[in-house]
Amino acid sequence: MARRIEYTGEPVLTLAQVASQTRDDPEDMQPELVEQIIIPGVTAQAEERTGAAIREAIYQEDWPESYVSGSPLDIGQATEVQKIERVLANGSLEELAQAWYLQRGQRESYLHFTGTRPAGVLRITYKAGANLDAYPGVRAWLLMHAGTAYALRETMVVGTIVARIPESYTDSLLGEIMLPPRF
Repeated sequence: MARRIEYTGEPVLTLAQVASQTRDDPEDMQPELVEQIIIPGVTAQAEERTGAAIREAIYQEDWPESYVSGSPLDIGQATEVQKIERVLANGSLEELAQAWYLQRGQRESYLHFTGTRPAGVLRITYKAGANLDAYPGVRAWLLMHAGTAYALRETMVVGTIVARIPESYTDSLLGEIMLPPRF
């Protein structure tokens, strides 16, 4: 399983975009709430639902020896492999000089070695993040969910009937980058 090391890209939405979605003026909104809670929250939701990186970040994952050359990386929307290291028996790392390339697909990215796959457990460090200009449906999903989170800032709504838009509709906006099941 890959782990995010750090975000490297800008947040995927701005206060102005969320204000436009909610039909509010940015000056009338709570900027801290939108920028520190809502935007990171909907980004995390989209990343969890799709298995893809939405905001650009650096990830690391360890490949057991059973992973062959051409296996997919755990996080979708990988754009660049930064380094590959072998995990030695004592836990130290040895950087590999062997050549590799990343085959980028719409949903998954596959790591290929130009020769045979190096032996041992490999630690792969890579950058991933979705290009929202290429996937405008993902931006629409983020904005719809940010608008809902802004309008319903608390976990419970009392005295109101709330009807949700069917998830099959909204989640279909994420379909272009959603990783397929891997079992």
